[in-house]
Amino acid sequence: MVGKRHFKNKNGFSRKKEAEQWANRLEQSKFDKSIGKADPTILFEDYYQEWLNTYKIGKLARITEQEYRYTHKQIETLLPHVKLSEMTRLRYQQFINDFVHGDETQRASRHLNGDEPYHSKASVEKLHGHIHAAVIDAVADGLIKSDFCFHVELGGHAGKSTQLKYLELDDMKKLATEVNTNIKLSSTSKSMIYTGLLTGMRVAEVSALTWSDVDWNKKTIRVNKSWDYVYGQKFKRTKTVSSIRTISVTDKLLNHLKQLHSLQMAAQLDNPDHLVFMNQRGRIPSPGACDSLLKKYHKELGIKRISFHGLRHTHANYLLYSGVKMEYISKRLGHKNTAITRNIYAHLLEADQSIEDDRTLTALTKIN
Repeated sequence: MVGKRHFKNKNGFSRKKEAEQWANRLEQSKFDKSIGKADPTILFEDYYQEWLNTYKIGKLARITEQEYRYTHKQIETLLPHVKLSEMTRLRYQQFINDFVHGDETQRASRHLNGDEPYHSKASVEKLHGHIHAAVIDAVADGLIKSDFCFHVELGGHAGKSTQLKYLELDDMKKLATEVNTNIKLSSTSKSMIYTGLLTGMRVAEVSALTWSDVDWNKKTIRVNKSWDYVYGQKFKRTKTVSSIRTISVTDKLLNHLKQLHSLQMAAQLDNPDHLVFMNQRGRIPSPGACDSLLKKYHKELGIKRISFHGLRHTHANYLLYSGVKMEYISKRLGHKNTAITRNIYAHLLEADQSIEDDRTLTALTKIN
């Protein structure tokens, strides 16, 4: 019996299986020549450093870059000379556990016993977030087959406080009244506090305000930069792109700033950058100076002790209490989305939920 004759196709293959095998070899060849054929001996710490240099360095605020570098230091310390290809979920979980626990010196400094965590949940989550982003890219580039960060159990202590520190309405009014009087160049930190309280701006955003950012006619303040206290007295980018925004402000705040501007003009300050809160010594008050003044008001006015960032929380809390929509508050604060705002002020929303529940039930009982 004469066998069935096979004819080669245009690519020179007599069978489909041969063509598929050829295609597979071709794809493998391409893969081998690409980053998919990575050095199997590359260390995890070296890969993270290369990822950091490629995707993060020079693209973030310097203080944020320092946080990513800190993560690299932890990898070097707790996972020395471990290959990227040898990383597993078990090994990564052990790494996280070691970081949570802290080393002997760290634990001794706080007199920790047993399984008490050294690092906070926030610190652990930040470290994990940095590493997970790098690992996801490693999987996408074919350097490793799976995400070894998947379903890791994070730990850590609760931190200084799980409750936001903000002023209630009566304390807010006391503080606003105090810092809106006796405006002078020798205490521009008062003016910074007043601005933070009425805008919800971050301290670095308030510090970086220039007179061109204030629109007297439209009654707005434009946030488009921040002030670098850590690496020198100079401008830097805002925390995020979404932090760039325009805020509507009250006549009282504008009048306060007009008085401050008049004082600067009269004193003929050397202020080439036209900074709003330049004091008579030619400097912007530091966050520490503002916090010290708030501590003083805590004692003198009998108000809650808060930091400058607490003014931001106070502003948001007051707007929520006043029934302002979450979407507006989120944009005013410069958050990327409302989910971030909701997460930060979750406990305030829970209190509002309780109030709304009572109102709803009261309304429904009137039906019958």
